[in-house]
Amino acid sequence: MNAQQLALDELEVPLPPSEVHGLAVGLLCSEESTRAKSLWFRELLESAGIEAVAAHADALRRVDAWFGGIVAELNAADLAWQPLVPGEGAALAERVRALGDFCGGFTYGVSLGLGNQGNRPLPVETREILDDFQAIDGVDADGDDEQDEAAFAELLEYVRVGVLFILEELRPAEAAPIGATEDPSSPGTAH
Repeated sequence: MNAQQLALDELEVPLPPSEVHGLAVGLLCSEESTRAKSLWFRELLESAGIEAVAAHADALRRVDAWFGGIVAELNAADLAWQPLVPGEGAALAERVRALGDFCGGFTYGVSLGLGNQGNRPLPVETREILDDFQAIDGVDADGDDEQDEAAFAELLEYVRVGVLFILEELRPAEAAPIGATEDPSSPGTAH
């Protein structure tokens, strides 16, 4: 069990870690990072029925650090970001379910973020990818042979690249990386 799962369990969040990860990534694709973080925490706390935040300070700090790590991964120049799914040692059905959970959380996060912006129209390609992600959310895997493994690897890569595409579509190239703020004292800044 990893640190994220332990923190979510301690908070009694009834959502699987892959879905929580997808929610964070979807919000970060569709909202400014501070607002995305606020919405993410609100969703987690509401799902767990937590009102007294102080009683859960340690777990919330770990979840906050996880969010910071997600931001860093999405901003990384190497584009190595990956959806949170179990490794190859886990059964294929478990990995497919986790990828579906991620896709469900992601599409919800994007819609939640865009809903706060008046539901601006989406580019056609982004809508198509989100439709595909909704379909992936409902997929079940029965097999565990090499062909099924290869199909899962392709699906995982499609989701990974699709998220990066949506991130760039909804956050124009001229925008600063997620979570970056402009320093008014830096050279080249108009005063």
